[in-house]
Amino acid sequence: MELDKAHSHFPELIALAEVDSTNKELLRRLGPETPEFFAVTAASQLGGLGRLSRNWVTEPGKSMALSMLLRPKTSAAANWITIMAGLALRQVVVDLGVAASIKWPNDILVDGRKLAGILAELSGPNAVILGMGLNLQTQQGAPETATSLSELGAEVSMDHLISLVATAIKSYWELLNENPTEAIARFQTELATACSTLGTEVRAELPGGRNLYGVARAIDAEGRLVIECPEPVALAAADVWHLRN
Repeated sequence: MELDKAHSHFPELIALAEVDSTNKELLRRLGPETPEFFAVTAASQLGGLGRLSRNWVTEPGKSMALSMLLRPKTSAAANWITIMAGLALRQVVVDLGVAASIKWPNDILVDGRKLAGILAELSGPNAVILGMGLNLQTQQGAPETATSLSELGAEVSMDHLISLVATAIKSYWELLNENPTEAIARFQTELATACSTLGTEVRAELPGGRNLYGVARAIDAEGRLVIECPEPVALAAADVWHLRN
């Protein structure tokens, strides 16, 4: 892959033709002195993962697979990394002319179909591996519920896309890591219109298999989804399904 623009934003970017998972590869290369924004990308992933150990399809050159190291200074910053990345990715997509929304906590949707996903993994007291996948083109192995930028009329090179993502992530992350109180207030305001989960009837599958049904009303200061069912319940982790009438 020709990634001149991407390397200007990630000077220590490792670009591979094929890998099992960019998150796993970054973890293998991670050390105590590894600098923030050390990043790994690959043209193809053989074992890319999403949340709950689901597969993320990455055929050669058709989906951005990018993982980077973030070093949160506070627990508040760490708690908001996934949502922060969602806001940044959504803004990139919107700037490319695609009306996208965030499905809490880690998906980018267009008309209910998944365009991008995020997986943040803690790897130490101040080390989080942030992995992102975003479909540029339609892939044969992708589920029917997936979509791509090309299918939505947005054509962009891998190099340009990674550079756009880098710019957005760094902007959002700088605010969150340096001033989490200000950032969280701003993010909550953005989520009121950017997050399609809010105001929607949902089913939340909790760890252990128990289900909650209700209306998603808010995302609180800790990044938890507040569901009214009928009493408010704040969820830090759950698999959330939007229910259709």
